[in-house]
Amino acid sequence: MAATQHTLRTAATIARMEWRLEWRQGHQLAAVGLFAVASVYVAFQASDQRTSASAWTAMLWLVHLFSGFTAIGRLFDRERSQVRRYLQWTAAPLGLMLGKLFHAVITTTALTGIVLGAFVLFLGWPVGIESPGKPGLLILGAWLGGLSMTTTLVFVSAVASQVRGGSGALGAVLGLPLLIPQLILATRLSRGALGDEPWTMLVEYPLFLGALGAGTATIACILFPYIWRE
Repeated sequence: MAATQHTLRTAATIARMEWRLEWRQGHQLAAVGLFAVASVYVAFQASDQRTSASAWTAMLWLVHLFSGFTAIGRLFDRERSQVRRYLQWTAAPLGLMLGKLFHAVITTTALTGIVLGAFVLFLGWPVGIESPGKPGLLILGAWLGGLSMTTTLVFVSAVASQVRGGSGALGAVLGLPLLIPQLILATRLSRGALGDEPWTMLVEYPLFLGALGAGTATIACILFPYIWRE
């Protein structure tokens, strides 16, 4: 019980520390938001003002994917310096990973809202959609898809940070193959939410995305304490 409380306190402390550092270095948050909005604006300029549901979905997840890499890919960069040795002696590894995951989940939730809001603002609703579709399911799918990708990116970033001389490029090389199943599920769910597919045909996609996100987070929490002390 005491160990669990210590881990949770560590996680809360790490999450607060990450947010304080992000706010002090506000240019990083602004850069992520600007990247997302600028990417959507470029897609708007390149479109012919009659974006189909398939093109709309493809652009949505391209922007979401690379915005996620920008926001989460460098989450463990501070642990490459002297901060690492300090945290090794003062922070529980599981608490450190949970704190990073909490911070990443909040960041992803905000990023999902920014990306979806920018898409609706610039590109509107896809053409060829006679019914209003399922906006609630679209929002849920965007959040679950982003969350599932986020847990993978956090874990991959943690592994890459333990490699001497590792960089964000290493995280991208490791992460992209692992993100393919999640991207397939997310794009199918988004496309179905924009169309007239019945709910019974779409229920499995949120379940699979949630399971992938929870499974990746669990694996990260199990394996990270072993690689952190190395």
